[in-house]
Amino acid sequence: MEESQSVRRGAGAALAVALAVGSAPTLAFTIDSGSSDVTMSLDTTVRYNAIQRLERREKGLYSAANDESQRFADKGDLALSRLDIFSEFDLNVRNLVGARISAAAWYDTNFPNKVNRDKSLPAAQANFPGGRWPDQTERYYEGPSGEFMDVFGWANINIGSTTLNVKAGRFVWLPGEFLISNGSSFTYGMAPNDGLKTSLSPGASAKETGLPIGQLGLIWQLTPELTLMGQYVAEFRASRLDEGGTFFSAADGGNALHAPFLAAGVPRRDAREGDRGDVGVGIKWMPDMLKGDAVSFWYRKFDDKNPSWANQVFINGGVPEAHAVYAKDIELYGLTYNGGWGAWSIGAEVNYRKNMPLASTGQYSNLPIPGMSRDLSLYGARGNTWHALLSAVSTLNHNMLFDSGSLVMQLDYMRLDKVTDNKALFNGDMSDVAGRCENNEVLRGCGTRDALSAAVNFTPTWQQALPSVDISMPMLFMYGLKGNPAAANAGVLPKESWQFRIGARLEYLSGAYKHQFELTYGTRDGKKGKLPGAAVNSYSGLANFRDRDYINFTYSTAF
Repeated sequence: MEESQSVRRGAGAALAVALAVGSAPTLAFTIDSGSSDVTMSLDTTVRYNAIQRLERREKGLYSAANDESQRFADKGDLALSRLDIFSEFDLNVRNLVGARISAAAWYDTNFPNKVNRDKSLPAAQANFPGGRWPDQTERYYEGPSGEFMDVFGWANINIGSTTLNVKAGRFVWLPGEFLISNGSSFTYGMAPNDGLKTSLSPGASAKETGLPIGQLGLIWQLTPELTLMGQYVAEFRASRLDEGGTFFSAADGGNALHAPFLAAGVPRRDAREGDRGDVGVGIKWMPDMLKGDAVSFWYRKFDDKNPSWANQVFINGGVPEAHAVYAKDIELYGLTYNGGWGAWSIGAEVNYRKNMPLASTGQYSNLPIPGMSRDLSLYGARGNTWHALLSAVSTLNHNMLFDSGSLVMQLDYMRLDKVTDNKALFNGDMSDVAGRCENNEVLRGCGTRDALSAAVNFTPTWQQALPSVDISMPMLFMYGLKGNPAAANAGVLPKESWQFRIGARLEYLSGAYKHQFELTYGTRDGKKGKLPGAAVNSYSGLANFRDRDYINFTYSTAF
């Protein structure tokens, strides 16, 4: 079946993750094909979100570099009022062949017509000349707009005593052991991520926040114990990041891949994107002696879907210009394990990456600099890195406090092995530039050799708290335990950065339809302090969002 494309840990783990993370209510609408050999379904999810800012701007965080982002919403203002629609069509013919098409649409009635710039600052410092949003920002933030998501076909082919599952088209395939984020997983860069939808549509499922990419996927069940897997990616597609000038961005130009300017006099040019042609090969081994546990081995060669330099400032003896830069030719060797330990489902991964993009300084010149390549298509500091994660999930039984629940945990670890290229550009404590990261590495934003963070998602549930009503309380806490990741986009929070969300979710069943209401409070913070000789505070990691606490209301249903 097409569903065999995923590597699963069992129904218990899937249920626990669904309870912990939360998803829109689903209702399968079956289309009568007139034949028992052909099944078709059409499912549509409707979701409304409203986010309100709860805090005033912190003086130390406000500057010309983020005035437009900070002024997007003042205390008490709505940051968004957005409607999302997601539809899925599935076709299955005798479990031999099938197809899937999904599409998304959105509209935010609250999105401002113009950028809210601080007019007390010089006009030359504006990131958005004339106060006009870029077309891409208006499309993905305001709308009304939409796009196709999954568009693929699949087939199960019997070859002797074996079965080959083939999937071709645009889809997302992430078979790793991660449960909260995949920055440490061997699946990193296997598919782009829609970070915009993650911010703009809380409660969106993984089917909506993963960006499908054109590819061919193969799963060949050679024996009951041995499965061969392969992937070839036929296009390059970048992840979407929070746009500068919006409530969800720390800086006006920091992540604004479509904004016309990074800063005054620094125009943004076309991104230096990756190429098509990513490949991956894996083998899954589930011998009898492991009693249902499984081990997988993977090799991948790919281009990064996240920018290693969101804003590389290139100086060539004339007017500087900014580029988003996507690292090419990363090699990865990965090992995974999944199994059970008592009431827990356990997943573990370790992978070694060669030519991984590292934290780099923001400027590049083609003039000779010791230790730096003069290649005009420079891709920043590169190196070899170790990555590991440990995840665990368990369903919780009835007790005196709640009727049922789930607990999901994940540890993420990253270690820098060595810097292999353009060491002069590396922004870390192994840089060969004297004084760059001599102390206070985390507060300076410098990468350290080791970094570790943890995340916990706990959701207690009370069934039938009222007639036809279930109530749950999803909670998420993420914390940086050690260091600052030296690898770009490593999925590890800097030390002392943290994020906390807590919500009250009510699910009301009315006939065949389920209506879900949720009210969530979210807050973020991180390391703050003065560097030696500095007159003002520096902020690390999520401390850049410490004054943007918010409350979010979500309603969703499906038909």
